[in-house]
Amino acid sequence: MLLEKIDNLDIFRPKMDSTKETLHAIAAFTVDISPAFPYVNAELGGWDYDQTNQVLLLKLADGKWITLHPQKIAIRGARDMAEAKALLAWIQAQINDIYARREAITPRYVSQAGLKVIDILRLLPMTNCKACGYAACMAYAAALREGEISLNDCPPLWEEKYREKRDKLQTYLESFGWRALDAE
Repeated sequence: MLLEKIDNLDIFRPKMDSTKETLHAIAAFTVDISPAFPYVNAELGGWDYDQTNQVLLLKLADGKWITLHPQKIAIRGARDMAEAKALLAWIQAQINDIYARREAITPRYVSQAGLKVIDILRLLPMTNCKACGYAACMAYAAALREGEISLNDCPPLWEEKYREKRDKLQTYLESFGWRALDAE
């Protein structure tokens, strides 16, 4: 087990705006968990991975973020103390499980943060049909980059005449390890 014990857990309201309804948490420990980062990035679809500085940012649904540092985990956007503790327990379990299975996982050193909205837009049908729920393809492309929606949310993209664009878009997204926030 890589991360057995959390030495210190600090849960607090954002210091810049203590009226916020959400909480932040910082967990500290003595073990270096950075060897797990490329594997966690591959398995959980890290939003941004800075290999040089050993920082992995995980974007979760509902505005929650978890940032992994070699000897610290930061959680942003928890609703209450129970959720902050649950998120910490979840990421600790994920780190340990993924690290234990690392031999069977292809590490990933790229991140979704490198995706460009304009590159996504170029690969969309550009119908501005609103069938996805957005006013224009540009808005859909931005939401897709953020992982807020999936390719399935664009009905025209699944028409046969757009197959080549869809295939290129899937390849582009996959090259950055993209996944929708609600994907398992």
